[in-house]
Order: sequence, then C-alpha cells, then structure tokens
Amino acid sequence: MATVSFWGGVGITGSSKVLIEDHGWRILLDLGLDRPHTQFYHHPVRPREGNELHDRLKVGDAPWIPRLFRNTAVMGTGLEGGSDGKTAVFITHSHVDHIGLVGWVDPSVPIFAAPETVKIRHALTASGRAHQTDPTFELIFAEKVMLEGQEPQIITMNEQDSLQFGPFNVTRYRIDHDVPGASGYIVETDQGRVAYTGDIRLHGRHPEWVRAFAEAAAGSEVLVIEGTTLGTKSRETEHPATEMQLDQTFATVLTRTQGLILMTLRPRNIERIESFVEIAKTFGRQILWSKEFATFLSAYGLHVETIDFGMRQIHDIQSRPAGYIVQMGSKEIPWIMDLPLGPTSVFIHADGDPRLSSPAGRSLQAWLQRYHVGLRTLGTTGHASPDAIHRIVDWIKPQVVYPLHTHAPELLQPNPPTIRVIPDYGRRYPLG
Repeated sequence: MATVSFWGGVGITGSSKVLIEDHGWRILLDLGLDRPHTQFYHHPVRPREGNELHDRLKVGDAPWIPRLFRNTAVMGTGLEGGSDGKTAVFITHSHVDHIGLVGWVDPSVPIFAAPETVKIRHALTASGRAHQTDPTFELIFAEKVMLEGQEPQIITMNEQDSLQFGPFNVTRYRIDHDVPGASGYIVETDQGRVAYTGDIRLHGRHPEWVRAFAEAAAGSEVLVIEGTTLGTKSRETEHPATEMQLDQTFATVLTRTQGLILMTLRPRNIERIESFVEIAKTFGRQILWSKEFATFLSAYGLHVETIDFGMRQIHDIQSRPAGYIVQMGSKEIPWIMDLPLGPTSVFIHADGDPRLSSPAGRSLQAWLQRYHVGLRTLGTTGHASPDAIHRIVDWIKPQVVYPLHTHAPELLQPNPPTIRVIPDYGRRYPLG
C-alpha cells in the first residue's frame, strides 16, 4: 500500500520533507535544513565541522530516514547509510529549507530539480569557493550553511518532464515563488496521485503557472500545500503586493529621487533583480553590486558591475550621483561616509539584508539618520496569502489536503468534500 509521511515542515514554517513509499520504493520531495533552526543550532552555535549531519541527526535537526545519506556522514549515529537503489529525491527550489541537506545524500541516490535550481546551487558553490580563497570575502547569504557536505550531482528536469521510478511516475510543473525554478510535483501511484506545491503564490509574475499546475493536479487523492501565511495578520501577507506593483513603485522612487540611491534586495530573487536592472537603465542609472552579490550573480550568468569603493569609482559617483544605484550589504554600510548623500538621496530596502528589525538593520537606520537619507521599503512575500491558499485547494479539490510549512495548519479550512488532515511528524498515512 502506498503511504505518505512528513519529515519536516510539521508545525513550523519551512523545511518541508514529504516521503511517498510503495512496495519498498521511495520518493522524497525536498530535503532542506530546518528554518528556523532548532534550539540546538542557531548562529553562532553550529554543528561541529566534519560532523554536521551526525550532529543534526543526534538532536533531531535532520530526518531519521535510513538508506538515504552517505555512510561516512551518518557514522556513529546508528542510522543506516548508503543507497537502497529504490529512493529518489526531488527538489522544489533552491532555498536552504528545501535543498540544504542534499550535500549529504549518498551519490547513488538520484536527485532531480529544475535547471534554474541547479544553476543557483552551482552559483552558491562558486560563491563559497570565493569565500574560501579570499579571507575578506563574507557571504551575504544567511543560507551559506546550505553548502554543507559535498557538491551533489543534480539531474535537471524541464517543465512537465515525467519519469518513471519504480512504481511511481513523477511529473515536474513550474510554479511561482520568489526564486527561479520553483517547482510543484505530481506523483502517480497505483493508489492515486499526490500533488505537492512546494512554496507557491498567486501574486508573483506568473500566476498562470500556478493555475496550470492546479488544473493538472485536479482531483488528486492527496494534496500537500504550504501554508506559511496561515495565522499571520498583516497587510503584507493578507493582501500582498504583486511583483509588477513593486516594479511600478521602484520606477516612481527613481522618478522622484534626484541624488544617489542605495539599495538592498535578496540575491536569489533573480527576476526582481533583472527587472530592477532594466528599470534603472531607463532612468539612466547603473546598479553597482557589492562583491559578494556580484560574485553570485556572475556565477548565475548575469553580467553585473561591482563596486569596489576605490578612489576613482568614488569620485565618479560623487561627480554624477544621479547616474548610480549602489547595492549595499551590512558590511558596506560604513562607506556611507564617503558617498554623496543627503536629503535628495534614498535607501531602498527591497526585502534584502540586513533586516530592519535586526541589530544590523537598526545600525543601518542610525547611519541613514546621521546622513539625512530617507528610507523606502518595498517588497512582497514569496508565499500565497491565506485567501490564495484556499483558492488553490478549491481549484484542485483533492480528497485529502495536508497543510505543511506553517505554524497554524488548523486554519486551513477547505470546502467539502475535501478533508483536511494535520499531519504528525514521521507518521505514515495511506493514500487511500
């Protein structure tokens, strides 16, 4: 009998891991690090170098799934390592809470993902190498821990590619999230279909992708859907802005700003980066990227210009501040002292680092106040609103829906005859 079980994302936001089993064969959908991390490992406390997976398994910070991980990685835990030849992993996207543990997977276990996900993973690896060779280089990604383990060999799956693996047929569908390559999967078994959304939204640039996935998944026996925003009470999550609205707001800020613009945004939101670059060009502005940001974007395949804060470059910015936008990470903030800033300038905070509520974010605001620079926030969540989550469920009309990746799964209330089940960690549920 085919079963589905959940090894992450249960009662927390992030780290969904969905295991489908049938006659000894297994499909694992996503394999990420828990976010937020457990109480045991939180910056600056980290697992011991060389024993990362061992240490995570020992305190329950990684899934206790046998015959999945490298033998050397699980040595001393009591968990059986190596491959059983009947397990495959499918990744929905490149965020650490969905891909962060793949470096520990036994090389005989195939891993599949979208081409864009593979590109981002390789770009992160390139950024990591730069970090290792340059002692002044600090990764801007809080997710740098995702480079634990060895570089995995990930097999690419294109849009609507299907493959047979044992008794399963697995099809990948593109969906909309705030990172390229975001995927949903439909897994067909003898007892029915399991549809898994990964992280999903309807207010991004491609809501039609979500609708197409829902149409393909309609009537599935099981739907596993992320519910990040369930239980949240804010305008951002209940009525999120669209990415197109952010483009318009960005253009409006550029129209009204006469001086130098500073900016921060998320490195993996490639579509927003590409859009902002094009909008900036229409206003005659060039975006200069910090070293870390530029290393990642260049490795991904984008041609970008780096700011090195050399005397000649600073002089160019001082002589023509309206021609530039400077992307700044936390460690670049003190360069504000040398830049031509004042009331005609603005700092655009577009969901990037540092978070305004963090100590570094408060430091940033103090610097901006000191030099009379205005702060403009713009951004939107990568996750569907509560209303959108319910609409997606209603479009698919599964027999059973499991809300995952949420602190408030009880707030998913589907229309009959769909049954909602709040899953227990590690418990196997029959598809029938």
